[in-house]
Amino acid sequence: MRLLPLLFLLLACTTTRSQPATQVVDFFIDPVGKPYYLLANAELVTDNPLGQNRFSFYDSSLGAPSVVDVSNPFAILLFYPDYGQMIVLDRTLSEVSRLDLFSVDGLQQPAALARATDNQVWVFDAWDYRLKLLDNGGNISRQSNDLRLEIAVEDPPDFIYADRATVLLHFLGSQRLAIFTNYGRFQGWASLPTATHFGWHPPFLTGSSPENAWTWTIETGARPQVPGTDKGKVLTTSAGHYTLDEKQVARFSTFSNNKN
Repeated sequence: MRLLPLLFLLLACTTTRSQPATQVVDFFIDPVGKPYYLLANAELVTDNPLGQNRFSFYDSSLGAPSVVDVSNPFAILLFYPDYGQMIVLDRTLSEVSRLDLFSVDGLQQPAALARATDNQVWVFDAWDYRLKLLDNGGNISRQSNDLRLEIAVEDPPDFIYADRATVLLHFLGSQRLAIFTNYGRFQGWASLPTATHFGWHPPFLTGSSPENAWTWTIETGARPQVPGTDKGKVLTTSAGHYTLDEKQVARFSTFSNNKN
């Protein structure tokens, strides 16, 4: 009988430490301001404007995506690097297409990707350290030089960002961006301040931490924001920024409100 209280205590501790399946672990905002949430159970959800239910997408065989690109809400891009799967969803989060990147001729080890401005897809191949552009047929139409030789990188980028005629490779370890043209030509490096969270909402890259917050663009570089407590991920626009509130709902604050 003495074992029962101990068993209940262990079960309680396990429950407390586990993450609720409905907890929001990341969020994204499309160009018209619609939020999308990635939950702890790897489900992607967004509100249905015509009803109380939510649109959702979940593939139990793939786990959580490393990339959720909502820059085109009619063709949302998901990337699962462990399986080399790229999935395209429509605005109701229904699957439209799926591409096994390992099957693409000339692509061996896809490590990061992002949607290009022309709705093609930039992929970094960690096999030969080249930035490669996939056309709408899933074929390589353009690629960079070997970046180990051209810019002496030793690790693949953690993220790729694309905005208009610019492609950015984000290397978290060295706290900098490699800047490329839309033709895969290297333009230079940009150093970034420290941060624990990063949010990309073209053309703004925002970093935040308990100590500081900043927003970077290719025109201005990194500019400090109003310091405060660590709010987690911040997505900046020209008029303000989005953060998650205490109820895990994306909220927009204008810059004028931040000054009050």
